[in-house]
Parts: sequence; structure tokens; C-alpha cells
Amino acid sequence: MLNLEKVKSELKKYNYIYNNNILCGHTKSKVKWVLPAGVVNVMAFEQSTSYLFGFSERGINLFPIQGDWNIADNLYISWDEINNFKMKNGLLENEMAIETKSMKIEMKINKVIANNSWIKENISYLKEKNYFYTL
Repeated sequence: MLNLEKVKSELKKYNYIYNNNILCGHTKSKVKWVLPAGVVNVMAFEQSTSYLFGFSERGINLFPIQGDWNIADNLYISWDEINNFKMKNGLLENEMAIETKSMKIEMKINKVIANNSWIKENISYLKEKNYFYTL
């Protein structure tokens, strides 16, 4: 179950300091196939992966999640490597696009998760620090 204590504990394993700079999200879901079955259509989606995103003055850390909110790895991208960065505001989720010379990443950022008010607080903090609009 996701909670702030779990997030802080997992981040310590990577020597990453929590400073209201973490958000939760996932890969964008894509339709894999559609099977028309009369009145009802059956759709299969590609499996999405959950992430924690760490924003700092130096760059963005992407922490893929496995199991019960355990961090599986860490990908760091410095702002210097990022050619294009966009954060599009949505109703329930924001869309984040990161483009470097060698890759393009599109993610969804959760704006609300039940029993985790720290997410809204972190979004406000990051907007105030202008981490979303650095480029």
C-alpha cells in the first residue's frame, strides 16, 4: 500500500532525499487489440508500469515500481540532457513528456491518490519551485 513512510524508506535505498519533490505516475496505457463481439467490444491494454518521479534542480529521477511500492531501479536524466519537457494539466492526471537526444518518454502523473494528501502538497511545491517549467 502506498504511503509517505514507504516512499521515504524506498528512496533511502538509493540515497535520494525526499524534499516534497516526489510524484507518482505510470506509463501511458495503449490499446493492444480490440475484439468486436456484437454489442460488447473486448479491449486489451498494454500493461502499464508505475513510477515515482523525483524532481530536483539538477534533473529528474524515474523510479520504476514493482510489487507493493518497492523501487526496482533508478534512471536519472539531467536537465542538460533534456531537449524538450512538457507537463500538460489534466483533470485527474497530468501528462508529462520528456525528450532527450536518444529517447522520448510519455507518462501520466497522478494528481490524487486516496489517503495520500502529500501528493497534492508535492505538486504545489514543485510548481512553486518551477521544476515543471524549467526549460
